[in-house]
Amino acid sequence: MTSDLKFVILIVEDDVEMARLNARLLKRRGYDVLTAGTAAEARSFFREDIDLFVLDVGLPDGSGFSLCEEFRMVTDAPVLFLTGKSDTEDKVMGLRTGGDYYLTKPYDANELLAVVQSLLRRREQNQKKISEVSVIRRGPLTVRINENKVFIGERDAGLTPKEFTVLMILLQNEDREVSYETIYEHVWKAPMYGDSSALRQQISRLKRKLDEENTDEFAIVNEHGRGYTFTMK
Repeated sequence: MTSDLKFVILIVEDDVEMARLNARLLKRRGYDVLTAGTAAEARSFFREDIDLFVLDVGLPDGSGFSLCEEFRMVTDAPVLFLTGKSDTEDKVMGLRTGGDYYLTKPYDANELLAVVQSLLRRREQNQKKISEVSVIRRGPLTVRINENKVFIGERDAGLTPKEFTVLMILLQNEDREVSYETIYEHVWKAPMYGDSSALRQQISRLKRKLDEENTDEFAIVNEHGRGYTFTMK
């Protein structure tokens, strides 16, 4: 991402004509554009250098909301939802799953361009800030990202790579519930198939190493039957 002409955008839209028009519009502005018509295709197209996701809510094999949640686990690139639905509930759901903006069809081409430019400008600014950050502090916890280490005060918590990855997922989604399936698939790189015992054991060891039970500053909360949330008390 060396300039605004090098931004990579992934459009996920099952309306072939709509996808073609939007891709052509953005390519004319110098963006590198990928298009996918299904959630499965979008997953296969995923690249770490994608700077913006433009997602349709209704897809043949799933929803843009679910896809957003998946992508949000591995990237902080902005997500723009394009949909024919105008219900407030859908807009709220889009924001809850990690979306950044919501355009209702039909929309003006200039409006789409303005939103894309705004989101990418913010992305570039955030990337500059993130590149300067190598330490996260939450109460007694100090996370040294470059070293994959977590300290409680001056003591090394001794986290394994999997435990560190679980904690980072929760920290990156602070105060937001992360589903069991999402955490499992990101850490073990495989579907959970309904058995969350390995994840529960991993979380239990993580909480013990962080001495979570004896602190009044943070908590890893089990949203029973759904997922986990990291929150400051």
